[in-house]
Amino acid sequence: MTKKTKNILTISGLVAGTLIIAFLMARFEVVKRAKKEYLEGEKYMKFYTHPDEKQKYYDEKLKNKKISETEYQMLMEDNALKNAYIQYQTVVDLFTPPESKWVKKSRQRLQEITPAYNAWVEKLKSEVESAEYKPVGKQPNKQTTK
Repeated sequence: MTKKTKNILTISGLVAGTLIIAFLMARFEVVKRAKKEYLEGEKYMKFYTHPDEKQKYYDEKLKNKKISETEYQMLMEDNALKNAYIQYQTVVDLFTPPESKWVKKSRQRLQEITPAYNAWVEKLKSEVESAEYKPVGKQPNKQTTK
């Protein structure tokens, strides 16, 4: 084998090895992110099924000054089922391929919670449709002068 052939084989091997390593690193990162988002969804599901846990969690954050009083109020009013649905949907939409166990678990959770989520969305729609229009703020006086 000539020196030129050895150099070509060496460079080809290095390029192939680099590509394999890059592929594996990307796969690892996607799976890691899928796991993180899935676990975030599980946190929100826990808040949905156990509202007292949600209160404890955000009370602790408020106590440690990690959130403000305004943020605390907004987080307590936020719908945990909606947040869980979004987290699971994020895993399915953004972290496939590969079809990791976190994607499979997220799909399963979505099947479980979609009926409750759709019922919540329908309830919101009916509340919006039945709401009266009330302008916010002070209305200007419509006085005419002669």
